[in-house]
Amino acid sequence: MKLLFLLLFICPGYFSARAQLSLSDTISEQSSFSSATNEGRLDGYYPDGNKKYKGNKRKEELHGSWNSWYSNGKKLDSGFLVKGIPDGDWTIHYPDGRKKFLRTYSFDKWQLFQNEKGLYHPKRISLPLTKVFHENKKQAERYIRTIHSFCAKKNCARIKEDFLQTINNNTEQEHYHPLFENGLLHGPFANYFPGGAVKDSGNYKNGLPEGIWIKWTDDKQFYWHGHYHHGLKNKEWKLYSSNGRLIRILFFKEGKYLWRKDMKEGVEQTEEETSGF
Repeated sequence: MKLLFLLLFICPGYFSARAQLSLSDTISEQSSFSSATNEGRLDGYYPDGNKKYKGNKRKEELHGSWNSWYSNGKKLDSGFLVKGIPDGDWTIHYPDGRKKFLRTYSFDKWQLFQNEKGLYHPKRISLPLTKVFHENKKQAERYIRTIHSFCAKKNCARIKEDFLQTINNNTEQEHYHPLFENGLLHGPFANYFPGGAVKDSGNYKNGLPEGIWIKWTDDKQFYWHGHYHHGLKNKEWKLYSSNGRLIRILFFKEGKYLWRKDMKEGVEQTEEETSGF
């Protein structure tokens, strides 16, 4: 009788310990795991316990600060969102920690655009983007659909990803896919070469490129210096060699190409010129 009592006392603890051991083994074999609820904090980890991402969620939308990391511990991306829409600086890095992209968004401007879009009147709008939207929705989509800002469509084979798929793929593949579908750019904008040098940079205003921009060719042999007005190339766009020598001048008026002058003969057209600039 005493023996039976001891078995009944010991066995539950034995099986409980076995269950806990099995659960730990299962978790360690996963590529990542997270704790998330409909309202609250999101946390993800790599198998070795290093942080993979940290954010906040409200009503099925990302809301608040966001950070994610590569498996080597270097920062992947960071920023802030309001109801799933980016607001302020959003930075993305290469695996070695150097900057890859800088984008600046405005949630307030996004809301203004939504209001003007629904109550459109050509004489009662403050955003040129609203006019673009009603004249050519496909053109406007290039500015408000955030995927177009990070990845050329022909290279973006990943579609219809869920939240975790996007996070996992961004740490493993070359092309960055943002966690947000829409946004309105407003402020500094830059792309960087892998070594850290700026590839192209300028400013967005109310969702469209505005003011002076500098764009380097992929081979770093030449760069363009020009001006945007409401998203359209305007006035002189000058092509320089890497040592600062003027090569070519193109002249635009509100996006319409007017004339070209070559200062140095024999220089082929750059990729931007041949693709419609």
